Amino acid sequence: MGPVALGVLALIAILMVVRAFILADPKVLVRIVRYSGAAGLGVISVLLMVTGRIAPAFFLGSMAWGLATGGRIWPAGWPQISRGQWRPKPASGASSSVRASWVEMQLDHDTGEMSGTVLKGSHTGAPLDRLGRDELMALYREAANDDAESARLLEAWLDRRVGPEWRDSGQHADASAREAMTREEAMKILGLKEGATEDDIRSAHRRLMKQVHPDRGGSDYLAAKINRARDVLLG
Repeated sequence: MGPVALGVLALIAILMVVRAFILADPKVLVRIVRYSGAAGLGVISVLLMVTGRIAPAFFLGSMAWGLATGGRIWPAGWPQISRGQWRPKPASGASSSVRASWVEMQLDHDTGEMSGTVLKGSHTGAPLDRLGRDELMALYREAANDDAESARLLEAWLDRRVGPEWRDSGQHADASAREAMTREEAMKILGLKEGATEDDIRSAHRRLMKQVHPDRGGSDYLAAKINRARDVLLG
């Protein structure tokens, strides 16, 4: 294979990497950098320990541990005390789900990452993070003409994925319709099951609001849904 062909292949590879970087979720990139840094510092710390340099090994090992645990002493955090009893921190992997006619969204309680799946239209079954900006905007316009709730969910996704500047393009639809929320839907939004106590409901509400509050770059719509879910469950 000649040098020209190798150069073309190298250019294509670079463009693919750059495109993947641009389309990647910023929170995923942060996690990759964080855990890669922790792994690198851990390896260096072990090498220093083997060669007898204890002090720098301990220092770098502490840095690696801090990166891996997010600055906590214990990876999953300390147990919580409620009404005089020890209660473990909520198990990782919990998520909330909101479903509308055109799209279903999930919010990871641990990371605050949002994912979604298209339920209707030409992209049925496709994950939202696989769609480009033009495809997302086309899906949004189509859904906004049919279902206000779907449009609001897609607005929340576009705010996080594209940024609020997409609203300045003149393609923002009026999807302010307010629909009644059932107890079952409220449970899914807060990631709870029947039998959850008042403390469980308030704890889930606080945890989710930290992830989606507008002051932290979250979504007004999702914050409103979470508040409504709490109100429904608490009467």
